[in-house]
Amino acid sequence: MTTRKARTPVRAGLGAPDIGIEQTKKISPDFLIFDVNNPRLMTGDEYSTNSDVEIISAYREIAALDELIASIQTNKYIDLEPLIVLGPDGGPFTVLEGNRRLAAIKLLRDPALAAKCKVTVPKQLKPDVAESLESIMVYRVERATDAEAFIGFKHINGPHRWDAYAKAQFVYQWYKRERPNLTIDQIAFQTGDTHNTIRDYIGAMFVLEQAENRVGFEISDRTSRGRFAFSHLYTALGRKEYLEFLGLETGWNKSPAENPVKKSKEKQLGEMLGYIYGSKAENRKALVESQNPDLRNLGMCLVNESALEKMRGGSTLTVALAEVDGAGQFNAALIVAEAKMAAVLELIAKYDGSQPMLKTGFELMRKATLVHDYMVSVSEKNKKKKTRA
Repeated sequence: MTTRKARTPVRAGLGAPDIGIEQTKKISPDFLIFDVNNPRLMTGDEYSTNSDVEIISAYREIAALDELIASIQTNKYIDLEPLIVLGPDGGPFTVLEGNRRLAAIKLLRDPALAAKCKVTVPKQLKPDVAESLESIMVYRVERATDAEAFIGFKHINGPHRWDAYAKAQFVYQWYKRERPNLTIDQIAFQTGDTHNTIRDYIGAMFVLEQAENRVGFEISDRTSRGRFAFSHLYTALGRKEYLEFLGLETGWNKSPAENPVKKSKEKQLGEMLGYIYGSKAENRKALVESQNPDLRNLGMCLVNESALEKMRGGSTLTVALAEVDGAGQFNAALIVAEAKMAAVLELIAKYDGSQPMLKTGFELMRKATLVHDYMVSVSEKNKKKKTRA
């Protein structure tokens, strides 16, 4: 989680804007640059941010730029809320809040840039739209921390929410920078959190950073496509089975340590993350395909010695879970099979006599007979045991 440096503006030759600290004013977008550390870019996959083309291309993938561009083309750019900026007198100013809007503005003002970013924009804007993009409202702050409460509320519990990993990155960096003068509960209050979600985010980020720095875990090595499923991690760290597996006490994340998991349990931390996210390098599929019920089932397997050995041997989560609750799994599967068979019976009049389906019907009968005979056998044995007792 490295901090990257901002770049200088693309264009030059304009008179420097005169805008004071805590002042709102309209300035040319040419004096605005992207925040390369914007949490929105923290998706779990590293995006290159060495140029506007790379940054805008990232936003194109993750921030629905086409919708915003279409809205501006139709309605002009409407200054309902100023961009929040930081920088020296005269600029350039880094946009702390409003990077998605800045991307859309840059593209609409520069068709050549849009072409490089593979974004479609009109070759020529309507005069009123072009005029609305010549100067935009900004609010200048002296320090990034001056804007954190507003940005945090807006994107964590407010109207324009980031995904979980972006939110966690934001509050985690805020907390680390300001502690011990700022507590997790104070951040939660300022961002409108009333459900201990901020505590879960920050605690999970401490664990994730420990895994990256000391265990060798890499988010980019996960096997699932798309955004990093950070919610799997912070949800797991709130469940007693995972806490037991990692040796963490209940309430550990109220004021988390730098490396929350003891050194003696770091191997288990890497193992747990491997089960949750998989590993492309080791050709291991993630065992958690959907948070419900896979995350719960995995937790049950982690604290069951037989089930854990199954997973360590490469078994699927279903096979490992059978060591924990085999009878329950069988019953659930049987109920599902019966429901499927009921649907087949409702449609039986539609059978057209095809031979392949007749063979399928025969296999179904054979398997159903095997299941039934085995169940009868076990049931009879149990009756005899009870009689002897």
